[in-house]
Amino acid sequence: MTKVAMIGFGGIAQSVHLPAHLKLEQEGRSKLVAVCDVDPTRFEKAMEINIGGSELKLSDDVKRYTDWQEMLDNEEVDMVDICVPTYLHAPIAKAVLARGIHVLSEKPMSLSYEESMSMCEAAKAADRKLMIGQCVRFAGPYNFLRDAVKNNTFGKIVTGVFRRMSGPPVWGWDNWFMDYERSHGCALDMHIHDLDFIRYMMGEPDAVSCETKDFYSGRDVAHSRLYYGDASLLVIGDWSLEGVEFCADFRVAFEKATVVYADGKLMVYPRGGEAYEAKVSDKDWYFAEIEFFLDMLQKGVENTVNQPESAALSVKLVDALCESADKGGEKITYSL
Repeated sequence: MTKVAMIGFGGIAQSVHLPAHLKLEQEGRSKLVAVCDVDPTRFEKAMEINIGGSELKLSDDVKRYTDWQEMLDNEEVDMVDICVPTYLHAPIAKAVLARGIHVLSEKPMSLSYEESMSMCEAAKAADRKLMIGQCVRFAGPYNFLRDAVKNNTFGKIVTGVFRRMSGPPVWGWDNWFMDYERSHGCALDMHIHDLDFIRYMMGEPDAVSCETKDFYSGRDVAHSRLYYGDASLLVIGDWSLEGVEFCADFRVAFEKATVVYADGKLMVYPRGGEAYEAKVSDKDWYFAEIEFFLDMLQKGVENTVNQPESAALSVKLVDALCESADKGGEKITYSL
């Protein structure tokens, strides 16, 4: 059984990571032995974020710490689940890996491509597994879309729109989301979900362009375009919509059909045919992500889905989009 510790016990940890770990514990696959947060009230107070609230069910046998290094000095664990602010991902992940412990870290990987690659290098040096929480790669509706591209089910993509929108995430510790130096705004923190998935689905774009707007932290709104030959995809990330409920959806036009994911339903509209609802896995994306990481540790499953080097390249793509935004939305050639 894999022993797990969590560093960071705020909204994302409580709402989706904790339920996943507890379910895997019930299945006899892992055991959550300790959690750490600089704010001890987080161990008792349930939080709510843009994707919902938590029903805090932290059992008495789980040790609580406010210093993650002290936790790892005292506890024997096989993997650490890092759910801290983005600017802390790299230093903590590298230190944990150096202790010989596997690391699952929340997205985005870090604040820069160079820092992200240093995390990959640390994992190789320690001979330990590192994976970043790009949960959309494990989402049924999105993987239906990826399979359609891979199998040429509806022909080539012509155009599409991906949206991820919400009110400002003001629930974070020390309001870190609203501090651009610590989060790099919506462009890196929330927008990266769709950018990362599109890379996973289609590879690297030929060119990019982006326009951003500042409301709270900087780059709170990002309208990006990714160009693939004759096709272009509009990707919208926006956490400036105060009072608006979170939504994530897509509309993608292929040569032979349009695929729409909205309000939890995936629909296919064939050109000249009858619309139908596509059936896909309803497994929780975060659970599937953590389950996959355990498969890597316990069954030796090769990580062909979510390699850390690929997560680093998603950060690099955001850097290129921000460069375009700084140039007034200029279309720029993209190359690795």
